[in-house]
Amino acid sequence: MKLKVPPIPLIFGAGVVQAMLGDSISVFGVRPSLMLIAVYALSIIGGAWKGLLYGAFGGFVMDCLSGGMLGLFMSGYALVGYAAGAMGKRVFNVGENANFVGMLSLSLAQGTYTAVVLNTLFQDYSFWGGLLWSALPQAFMTAVAGALILWMFKEEIASRVPWLRIIRNIQVRM
Repeated sequence: MKLKVPPIPLIFGAGVVQAMLGDSISVFGVRPSLMLIAVYALSIIGGAWKGLLYGAFGGFVMDCLSGGMLGLFMSGYALVGYAAGAMGKRVFNVGENANFVGMLSLSLAQGTYTAVVLNTLFQDYSFWGGLLWSALPQAFMTAVAGALILWMFKEEIASRVPWLRIIRNIQVRM
């Protein structure tokens, strides 16, 4: 069975589910970023420039649903989408270890970016406090949840990644 979900409804759905069920999927007040998982998965499939667009749209959805500063998530997720798409061919694959490390590092980068922007704009915001007590636990929780979710859809994602098909065809010919 082929699962065909268009990217825009998937991104919008991830934002709505995260906004509606955020507290019920949290552990000790830390919740995984379902939007980052969706942007990551779509970006390793689509490449750098599509990842940038997926991330910008996902961040825009999160900005609208969070009620916070407009543009903060949009710019952060756009950077995450571009990085995931650019490194997808070279670094990440559909394996659980690579996805865990990829989501951990990109979620931590997005959290660091958010902490830097908030520290720059608001003098009373603690950069190190935001990084240690918010960004780091959320990055770990996102990586665990994302690796589990992507493991469940591993075959579907692998069938959509064009560079994996090329590698498989070369291995078959040898």
